[in-house]
Amino acid sequence: MRNDVGFNHGRLRQRRNAFRLERRLALIFALLGALLTGLIAGYWVLTLEPALRQDAESRAHALAQAQARGIEDLLGRDLPPALLLDELKTRLDAILLLKERDSGQPLTNRILLVLNPDWVALPPEAMTLQQGDDRQLHSFVTEVPLYHPQRYALMGMATFYANRHSLETLLADVRIRLFGIGALVLLFIVAAWFGVAWLLRRLSQSEANLRNLLEVAPIPILLLEPDGNGIQLANQAAAIQLGLVPDAAGGLHSPAWAELVESGLPRAKDGQREVQLSTGNDETHWTIVSTSEVSLSGNEHRLVSLVDVSELKAVQQRLHQAANTDELTQAYNRRYLFTRLNEEIAVAERNGTALAVILFDLDRFKGINDGFGHAVGDEVLVRSAEIMRQCIRGSDLCGRYGGEELLVILPSASRTDAVEIAERIRRAIKAERWSRPALQVTISGGIGVYHGDTVDTLLERADRCLYRAKREGRDRIVASDEP
Repeated sequence: MRNDVGFNHGRLRQRRNAFRLERRLALIFALLGALLTGLIAGYWVLTLEPALRQDAESRAHALAQAQARGIEDLLGRDLPPALLLDELKTRLDAILLLKERDSGQPLTNRILLVLNPDWVALPPEAMTLQQGDDRQLHSFVTEVPLYHPQRYALMGMATFYANRHSLETLLADVRIRLFGIGALVLLFIVAAWFGVAWLLRRLSQSEANLRNLLEVAPIPILLLEPDGNGIQLANQAAAIQLGLVPDAAGGLHSPAWAELVESGLPRAKDGQREVQLSTGNDETHWTIVSTSEVSLSGNEHRLVSLVDVSELKAVQQRLHQAANTDELTQAYNRRYLFTRLNEEIAVAERNGTALAVILFDLDRFKGINDGFGHAVGDEVLVRSAEIMRQCIRGSDLCGRYGGEELLVILPSASRTDAVEIAERIRRAIKAERWSRPALQVTISGGIGVYHGDTVDTLLERADRCLYRAKREGRDRIVASDEP
């Protein structure tokens, strides 16, 4: 009878130990699921969604600036009042008719034009023009001052209300994709947990049974020696991923495991850390390393699990690239260029170094689109961006500023350096051979040199020089002289 009691007590203690181990592993999987879900949600809320919204708003502002130029040209023609009013209404209607290629939604929902009576000869009731839907509560609003093309006098203010339909569609699509990724990760974790739990309820605490458990686990798991970082047991997934081989003492080791131990395993109970792990096949993977404590034969061991999150990192990298690059040219977009220019201005101000920017505009680009088609126009934009990347220095960067405008940022570059690089780009684009033999492409550029400016004033200086280059005949570079 006493033997039966002792036997039953031993079985009860064994079940309790198995339950403790099962609970600890459940905590590991729960923490892993919470961490991955939190990473996805945090990246969306803190980084990706704000970046997409800012990029869409920047595109809306760029479109408004481009449309405002046409209105400025119209106001600067000194037309008779009646004809000017008709032309303005026609121009506003034409802007409102522009639609997105995929959805067919209008790019601009509403335009409000307030004119200066000192410079625009129109009847008083026509000094404020409004076209489009006046019930715009969720639009990107851009106010653009209108200046006389020759006299630089303020002729009025144009307010554009851009449609947000494409942004909301993009956000919804990305949310669905991220939700799908998170669901797959959680499904994998839940499936792994049920597999481990099912085995734990049927295995004892002996080392042989633990070996069986580790061997069927879907992720790499290692059981460490009680007194250090030596490997006592490792499943096949861990042996393959880490390239483990037996040593003379009967233990397991590999360069990848030694590198991981040297970098530091999580010491705290149920600790986790993310590392770049070199695997046995000379590849590097982003891995979440988790540790927990298990009791085996009266000794406390550390159980190490490795979860490969390289695919998740790759998705994050692709999303980050999409937020910072122009979809057509694959060059940096306007938002990223503004961010980097702010950083370079801070460096130039702190270190007293030189800085210059070049604002390029493809000459007669509208004529290329009209005469050869938008596909050829896209080819010109893409190839021009490629030529710029080939002509600039390693420390420089370039991107699409908006429309047919391209911007080059030149850290530690003097006015002479900027002129040399700009001329190199201009000559290369002019000498390029295009898919249409009759096509001749030239480019004009304006150079702004940093003299304690803000981003806006530096770009305005470059824009004025670009305007001079256009006015003086195009296919030329004009550099600023004023401090």
